[in-house]
Amino acid sequence: MSVFTILRLAGRSTLRCSGVSQQLGGAQLTAAVVPRKSLMLSPVAQKRIYGPEEEHERVDEIHHWKNERYVAIALLPIIPAALAYPNPILDTVLVGAMCLHTHWRLSGVVQDYIHGQVLPKIGRTLVLVLGICAFGSLCYFNYTDIGFAKAVRLLYSEL
Repeated sequence: MSVFTILRLAGRSTLRCSGVSQQLGGAQLTAAVVPRKSLMLSPVAQKRIYGPEEEHERVDEIHHWKNERYVAIALLPIIPAALAYPNPILDTVLVGAMCLHTHWRLSGVVQDYIHGQVLPKIGRTLVLVLGICAFGSLCYFNYTDIGFAKAVRLLYSEL
């Protein structure tokens, strides 16, 4: 019931702002419920806030974006193929594509969400070190143990 009262009072306030409330006998209480605000516009920014500034930076960004999409699309047939026919070649291709895809996405997160003078450098270095360690450890697992795809199959068949 109180929601309808608020809506009714807000409607009277709108009518009061347009000058119709004096004709309808609107209460002065509505001005306390819904204050009138003036519309203010901010000036348009003349320069880019985010994104590449120069033409060669735009071209590099477009090529990088396309390469990210190619790797993401290439993962779609690689994952089932590696799980269906596990062998060292498909395991290495799968691990490489997954690590590259993950590295690019984490680099994008660091670039977009970590700001300041020092923290972006630390974040980029940390992502690079983690990517190299992940790729190295998964390749080591592929060549010294049963392989990544067989390990995933074993994990899902035992659970």
